[in-house]
Amino acid sequence: MDTAIKQQKKRSRVLAGFYIRMVCFFLIAVPVLGYALYVLTPKNDYGICSMVNYYFQPRDTVDVLVLGTSTAYSGVNTNVLWRKYGIAAYDLCGAEMPYWAIYYYLREALKTQHPKVILLDAKPSIYALPYSRKSRVILSTYGIKSPVNRFGSIIASTHPSNTLSFLVGYPHIHNNYANITAEDFFIPANNGNRGANWKGYIEMDATDTFFAPVLEWNDTQKPLQDKQKYYLEKIYQTAMEHGIQLVLVGFPNPDYAYDHPYYNTTSALAAEYGFSYWNFNQPEELTCLDYERHFADWQHLNIEGSILFTKQLGAKIKGEFQMPDRRGLSAWNSWEACANEWFAYYQHQEKERDE
Repeated sequence: MDTAIKQQKKRSRVLAGFYIRMVCFFLIAVPVLGYALYVLTPKNDYGICSMVNYYFQPRDTVDVLVLGTSTAYSGVNTNVLWRKYGIAAYDLCGAEMPYWAIYYYLREALKTQHPKVILLDAKPSIYALPYSRKSRVILSTYGIKSPVNRFGSIIASTHPSNTLSFLVGYPHIHNNYANITAEDFFIPANNGNRGANWKGYIEMDATDTFFAPVLEWNDTQKPLQDKQKYYLEKIYQTAMEHGIQLVLVGFPNPDYAYDHPYYNTTSALAAEYGFSYWNFNQPEELTCLDYERHFADWQHLNIEGSILFTKQLGAKIKGEFQMPDRRGLSAWNSWEACANEWFAYYQHQEKERDE
């Protein structure tokens, strides 16, 4: 009997040792593998960097959160909002981000910030595909820290046959090892050489010439892709649950004639939830821009255009909402530093800044 008891105790100790080693292995392996995945992930400023850098913003300092696509991050110049109005804004955006990716960015964002206003890009309403392209999946999901939101976004973004490989990550980015530099090991990354004070605005230093869109202004609506509509409503619901004012924004772009009926649908949904819609493509709204001077390409504002547009946008924000002026407050020093660095680099824009 004593021998059997001793053998049982020995087996229990061996089993306990095995479980302890397994736990220790996972405690070491998971962070190491996670960091290795981060190092291998391309650090594009128009995708992963805005999310990674977001975690370094002091808690509860973002008053205006901008969510959307490249039309948003090239249009909302956070440096101008700060310098002219004292508005602490952050562009948490990515190239071609659909509403399901924006929804998970919003969920992650609200863990550390409680913005007073969300500016939501209307552009994703025109996207017709139910899944994201491979490169866009990486851009819009691999910067998310929370496994729940990261995995949720990947599942929403990918066809079921590809989901597992994106969840693991390595099958899609292992080849990037050849492009790794010392900066890939830093957290946050260098954000397109902008530094950790960066607030998500991406300048487009080019100019293309266009004519103003010609269209018949009407209420015609085109249906949204089903999944886009589903996640758009979840974004509206999340904003309501958190007591955040949300504004759907139609950012100015020369290709607007195509977008118009989709924006009509998106804005009608916003109205159902009691949210505002600012369409800066309407002639009475778009008073500051010249289509021959202020666009970098067929849908993005250039630097001068972003400055002029953001002045108008900031005035509208201040006029519609009780927005505090954060200038001079220590918790918002990084906004001051970001604006100083940006205007020092783009000295030729000094005139537009001071007007």
